[in-house]
Amino acid sequence: MDRRDLLGGLFWLAICIFVCLVSIRDDFGTFHSPGPGFFPFLSAIVLGAFAVILLVTSSLKKMWERKISDLWRGLEWKKVAGVLFFLFLYSLVLPFLGYLIATFGLMVFLFGIMGRSRAWVLGANALIVTLASYFIFHRLLDVKLPKGILGF
Repeated sequence: MDRRDLLGGLFWLAICIFVCLVSIRDDFGTFHSPGPGFFPFLSAIVLGAFAVILLVTSSLKKMWERKISDLWRGLEWKKVAGVLFFLFLYSLVLPFLGYLIATFGLMVFLFGIMGRSRAWVLGANALIVTLASYFIFHRLLDVKLPKGILGF
């Protein structure tokens, strides 16, 4: 077993157990009426599942000798910098442009940086993701999103 995976998995499993215990102490509520401890508990369960998956898969693999520099080889730094820049820009223009326009622009950029697609496919995918997230957050979860210049 790779020692880094073992330590990482155990660390995140310990965080998961801690968050679960703390969130159970808070008002957990029910599924239909969740309390403040409900979301952290579910998040910790998902995190714990990923930690267990990491521990199991790393214990099943043969130990490979890797150098830490191999982890960074082949990383496209221009794309990383572009994503960070556009996320920062998104946080600045979100209150002014509103959720729909700003999120659509961000999605077009992110889908464009991921692969080579036709412009209409990029636009359609960005529109679908933007409208789906708007429906989920604004309509189903009743989250107040920035209206911006469009007013909705």
